[in-house]
Amino acid sequence: MQTKLKVGVGLMALGVGVWAAWSGWTGTRKVDPVDVGVNVTAGQSVEEKFKLNYDGLYLIEIAAERAEEVPLKAVGAEWTVWSCGQEVKRGSTAEAHSAPGGSGGSARVIGDFTGRAGQSYELQVAFTAGARELEVAKPRLKVAVSGLARENLQAASVLVFSTMFICELFGMILVGVGLWGPRQPD
Repeated sequence: MQTKLKVGVGLMALGVGVWAAWSGWTGTRKVDPVDVGVNVTAGQSVEEKFKLNYDGLYLIEIAAERAEEVPLKAVGAEWTVWSCGQEVKRGSTAEAHSAPGGSGGSARVIGDFTGRAGQSYELQVAFTAGARELEVAKPRLKVAVSGLARENLQAASVLVFSTMFICELFGMILVGVGLWGPRQPD
């Protein structure tokens, strides 16, 4: 087999391998480890345990399907994130927080923390001011990777796709030259 043909097939295999590895890895990333329905009545509390497999800034949100009918600002909560028996961070809805992480419907960020892959966490949320009228909007407590971390994953996907495309393109060119080009001894 000609060297050009061998290199071309190798490049094409490399491109497919890179894409398959990336797709496999990203398919196992859990960027929204908590998504549970909640009762946002004052005095209610929620505890959720979860394990992360992606490093990044995680947002704690109260999300609702039809929150435009009921303002999420009425919800008051205090929260604490724990890991290995140690408090990681705490806060409340009285503090200013960043924009939602891209969930469908409307969401209000009530906190954030930096999470590490491989670590287990526990989130405790106590509602201090309720919005019973929000129940029709099916409120949910979410922990999700921030928009910036999602953008980093998307940018990396573009880079991986570009690498795969270049390998496939040059591989096909070399295979074509090896099959239909002038024959030269190796």
